[in-house]
Amino acid sequence: MKILFHTHYYLPETGPATKRISGLAENLKEDGHQVEILTGFPSYPSGIKPDGYKRKIYMDEEINGIKIYRYYTYASPKVNLFNRLLNYLSFMISSLFFLFKKEKYDVIITSSPPLFISISAWPISALKKTPLVFDVRDIWPDVAEEIGQISRGGFQYKILDKMANFLYKKSDLITTVTNMKKEKLKSKGISNEKIKYISNGFDKIFLENDIDNKIVDEFNLKEKFTLVYAGNVGLAQGLDIIIDAAENLKDYNDIQFLIIGDGLEKDELEQRAKKAELNNLKFLGLYPHKKIYTFLRYSDASIIPLKNENLKDSVPSKLFESLGAGCPVILSAAGESAKIVNDSNGGLTVEPGDSAALKDAILQLYNNEDLKRDFSKNGQAYVLENFTREKIAKKLSVVLENL
Repeated sequence: MKILFHTHYYLPETGPATKRISGLAENLKEDGHQVEILTGFPSYPSGIKPDGYKRKIYMDEEINGIKIYRYYTYASPKVNLFNRLLNYLSFMISSLFFLFKKEKYDVIITSSPPLFISISAWPISALKKTPLVFDVRDIWPDVAEEIGQISRGGFQYKILDKMANFLYKKSDLITTVTNMKKEKLKSKGISNEKIKYISNGFDKIFLENDIDNKIVDEFNLKEKFTLVYAGNVGLAQGLDIIIDAAENLKDYNDIQFLIIGDGLEKDELEQRAKKAELNNLKFLGLYPHKKIYTFLRYSDASIIPLKNENLKDSVPSKLFESLGAGCPVILSAAGESAKIVNDSNGGLTVEPGDSAALKDAILQLYNNEDLKRDFSKNGQAYVLENFTREKIAKKLSVVLENL
């Protein structure tokens, strides 16, 4: 099959959306499909386009044997709602120029969020007379309401809800990253036959990254009991609970917390940590994805929180990466992600927002080296057996061929 992925994010960006799409695309290519990418110019998460991508409105290139068509995307390092909307809308509009390309495809897969850009996938699929698959990583606008960004009865919610329902109707197939998201879409009146569960997963190539001994030495990863968070520092993550844990455990001189990443909440969290004089907590900013392997291999646990119980249908992609790298997980979340941790026997779970329970879970691992070792082995084995990108891409391949 000839497959086009229509996505706002792609390599060389390294966020969860990029990992999902690039992992699926490259494995589908390995299975014999011809795969191409329609995307914008990279700028996530810094808002700055790398050298080689600046001051361009169009380019095509090839990465890992996959052809990529890039169209203009507005980018700014200033993080605010207006700039984010310009970023989304610019690609939504510019990607429509792909209609002038003569390429034909057997299927077009558009991935959301952001919801805006998937709107432009519909005319492309319609005019090229190509089936459209809507890949739903988060259900908008529901997730924005669940984390308190917008209200259900407000104007923003109503507009976004109409956009989403339009895409559900026009898509030939919908894929979701969790079973609970599938059930939520069914509750909106979408038939079971139209929705397929295609989970996130783990790229085994991540295990081939080299250990960076400079990182090990700089952050005393061998000497200290290290708890790491690596990912987006945003509203949905609920990272306040990590600040709470650092406060509750500041008398333990050999326990440290490392937060790797950037996002809307980073400045506020840093200010809170500074005010509390938390010398056991460090904000490290962004690191290349290949360096995250060193942190996960040498950390004693990966803390993965979600803001509240409303997000129980979400499974953070960092969960698969932590377990796959052999790092025990302490999950502060409910629902499907908690089920994965429990089924894998790869870590501990606490209720979202329960900082006292998080402290107890940390100390349980701190005081039990054998338990930590078992979690490491069990979690990695479970992910490699059930959630590799290779296996997930094969499942998607079967779904597409039966479309």
